[in-house]
Amino acid sequence: MIKKIFFVYALALTLQLFTAGCVDCNCGPVKDIYFTAFGVAVKNIDAALPQPMTTDANVISSANYGIHIGMQMRQLVLRKQHINWGLIQTAQACSCDEGNFIAKEDILSLEIFSNNDFDATHPKNTDLSLYFKVKNNQKMLSIVDYLKSYKTLPYASKPSKLAFYDNVFLQVAPSSNKKHKFRVKITLSDGTILTAETNEVELS
Repeated sequence: MIKKIFFVYALALTLQLFTAGCVDCNCGPVKDIYFTAFGVAVKNIDAALPQPMTTDANVISSANYGIHIGMQMRQLVLRKQHINWGLIQTAQACSCDEGNFIAKEDILSLEIFSNNDFDATHPKNTDLSLYFKVKNNQKMLSIVDYLKSYKTLPYASKPSKLAFYDNVFLQVAPSSNKKHKFRVKITLSDGTILTAETNEVELS
């Protein structure tokens, strides 16, 4: 009797392994998952440091200075991942696609201001976004060009790599003042404005 039970168990395990690629997870159609931006957080960056490069240091070289922009997202529609373990849990499991992630709003613009005069043509509270570029993989793009390219990304890639994921970096050193607090202003397509300010930093 014990031999028969063992034989049936072994046969089931063998069939399980051979049919691993043929299991129907009963996932159903892939659903759309919408998310919305509700805030932004910023930190100073020193590119000379290892990842994630964020720092509370008071002095950073202008050549290495950047701003980490963390978009704060909220999911509007949730589809829980469906898991079907099959006949024997330890032998096989399958999971369904999480869904298509769709941003409810587009990012229309990113502006960056300082609380101090930056140079002769940029007094305090003047937009400095032309002095910054966004890192996109190994390329450096102007903020305008980056936002254009970001809109072409597949929906599913956005939650894992949100806007400004690779940070923005200063391209021009200040000539009027060395100490700055940078205020980031992001305007969304629904009219929402998100703002945040960095800690004061001296750009050497």
